Amino acid sequence: MNDAASQLVESATYCAPNDAKRPAIVGLPDFTAPNVCPDDLAKGADEVTDAYPDGWYVRIMFDELLNPDIEELTEVLDPDTGEGTDTFTGSIANTRPVKLECESVAGGFVEVPYDGYYSPAGNAVTWPLGPSLVIQPNEPTSIGTGKACRVTINDNVVDKSGNKVPTAQRGPFAFKLAPIQVLAIDPTDDPDAASPVDPALLSALDGSGVTITFNTFVDPASVCDEGTAMDECEFEFTPDVGGVFGDGGGTFLDGVNYIYGMGDVAKPETAYAGAIKAGSKFTDGCGVVTTFGAPSVADNTQIHVTTGKFELGTTSPGAGDTVSALRRPTFNFTNVVDNATFVDPDDYTITPAPESVAMFDNGSQQFLAGYYRLNTEYTVTLKAGAKISDATGVVYTQAAEKVIKYKTQPAFTLTTTPAEGATVTKATTASAVGVTLSFNQAMDVTSLTSADYTFVDSTGAAVAGAAVSAAAGTCTATGTACQLRVRAVLAPGAYKFTLKAGAMIDDRLVAKSTYTQAADKVINFKVKEADPSPPPVTCL
Repeated sequence: MNDAASQLVESATYCAPNDAKRPAIVGLPDFTAPNVCPDDLAKGADEVTDAYPDGWYVRIMFDELLNPDIEELTEVLDPDTGEGTDTFTGSIANTRPVKLECESVAGGFVEVPYDGYYSPAGNAVTWPLGPSLVIQPNEPTSIGTGKACRVTINDNVVDKSGNKVPTAQRGPFAFKLAPIQVLAIDPTDDPDAASPVDPALLSALDGSGVTITFNTFVDPASVCDEGTAMDECEFEFTPDVGGVFGDGGGTFLDGVNYIYGMGDVAKPETAYAGAIKAGSKFTDGCGVVTTFGAPSVADNTQIHVTTGKFELGTTSPGAGDTVSALRRPTFNFTNVVDNATFVDPDDYTITPAPESVAMFDNGSQQFLAGYYRLNTEYTVTLKAGAKISDATGVVYTQAAEKVIKYKTQPAFTLTTTPAEGATVTKATTASAVGVTLSFNQAMDVTSLTSADYTFVDSTGAAVAGAAVSAAAGTCTATGTACQLRVRAVLAPGAYKFTLKAGAMIDDRLVAKSTYTQAADKVINFKVKEADPSPPPVTCL
């Protein structure tokens, strides 16, 4: 398996010479038809050197059916009745039809634990090929990237007549895992500026940048650790963009996807080139280092992009929408805005005026923060002639008056989590868990008191240490949600939370409106400790 992107294509590392039964053209589910083996029967296959590091396996195709004893079958039982289902799973973990070896990170070859199955289906033109043995390492990532492997067929692989595989065709058959490679880069290469991108898309200041997707886990410690001070990023932009920042642990870093953003804000209508610099080093989960060569579009390590104009893109809510009171009027620009140029009330009006209204700067997104009232129609007008600058000094002028008229929802809504009968799994033993009350309005957390609810364990005893709080960043003039939480460090077990009939919770406006609970809201739920973490992968 060497198709990291779609995990579809299997490439031959060995083709039996002068064998008319070997596969040639094979149709795949994506409607492509690659040659598995050369049409010229005298030619063999080049060794595979790019097996997928995170999901490699080996398929060995035979020209006739094998003795099925090479596989042990276990019937799948119905989980409710315990009865057989006439469905079976196969395993070759005990029959050991092959010897699978790979190069250790310490040097030399070691045996790799594996399982797999025997597939009697298929032929030389089907996908997948067959009949075949599929050899699956128990933990593919226990082998370092770029390491050599080999597989040798054992004596116990025989056909239905007991004939063994000819000695000359038992191997070892060699292949290698791919080094760390880039699977995808976003945005893609666009040298002709056919699809200009919003300038904000490239800026680290807007939480954006160029996304690099690797074919395997990349140690975060090896990202942006280049240069003499070990603090330079592997990616560069030209022309100069005031340095490049990597996502060293934030939202977009997951070990496979990394974002590199411009230190400065990108200029509108400007051509940029971006690339992973030659000589950049990345480390996999086994400590194996891949050094990148010269950047190229073909390797997804280089792009050419052109930014579009600085202008107003979309606005929300839409005209005529009915939305939560937490859904503030929003102006989405194509680049990071100089907020100082968009705070002048001469540029916009909103009626009626919310409490604590102010233009809130969120990079390319600007919104009118404040406390909005339910069951109210608001009219927002961006005036003709309003001038807003981006962070590079380019000025956008609103050509014609832009009017958004929308209405907030007519009444309070409350949703609760967890659901009735749900099980909550704690993140850690010390984690506080409980019930969350989510409103469509900014609520005053101090108005929810212990008199408004009961929170008891399975014995009916009150939960000790329960505290009321608002989730971070919610129920504020700038928050887009309002979540009131009643939580405690709960031991595993059953719990019951009741928001009492008549409980009254105020919103945060000066002329307060109050939510009143009509009837007892009861939530029964269970708590369990965090599932044990899987053991770390031991690199061989």
